[in-house]
Amino acid sequence: MKVLIADNHTLFREGFSSQLQRFDVLTELQEVKDFPAVKALADKKQSYDIIFVDRDILGAEWKDGFKALKEMFPQSRLVMLSESEEQRDILDAFDMQAAGYITKLSNDSLIINALRLIMDGNSYVPPAVLKGMRRRANGESRILSHALPDGKNLTFRQSEVLQHLSNGLSNKQIAYEMSVSEATVKLHINALLRHLHVENRTKAVVTAQRLGILEA
Repeated sequence: MKVLIADNHTLFREGFSSQLQRFDVLTELQEVKDFPAVKALADKKQSYDIIFVDRDILGAEWKDGFKALKEMFPQSRLVMLSESEEQRDILDAFDMQAAGYITKLSNDSLIINALRLIMDGNSYVPPAVLKGMRRRANGESRILSHALPDGKNLTFRQSEVLQHLSNGLSNKQIAYEMSVSEATVKLHINALLRHLHVENRTKAVVTAQRLGILEA
């Protein structure tokens, strides 16, 4: 697996590189410190399986920079690195099809777990988003709407499962809370994925928050 790290913070980049080298699937690792260096690699027709990019090197209009990066490396999975833990920034990154968002303020164990998921081909969303960064006093997120973009509506049970997913519960825990079988929970989750046009539970939560179905 070929990986590129584009980050202008030397200490973080070197430490991040060291963590990546733990993975046996890694075949090539390259580091650059600014966006012009990334563009130079694109001009040379270099390709990468995963690109970890620091939001700072994308400039003040980082969204435009991210879109440009996707155009330069259309086959690569892009993972955002940032000091920002603002939920809006995180959701915006996923809205632009980021494969992950790693906050630089995370502890080493959390970063290692994030890398493990990403290197295995999965997406990674910070726990703060999955659990909701601005919880109500009772500590739970709320379903704000049952309406879907296609005009259909989530059932009460589907909404209940979605809320439990946002609180980080496993299928077994959801089954216990709802007094149903795990098989039933899986059916509800599969229905949610179809309705939201996503492939996993993580993206279901992120998409529901972005659409205003689930409280952020």
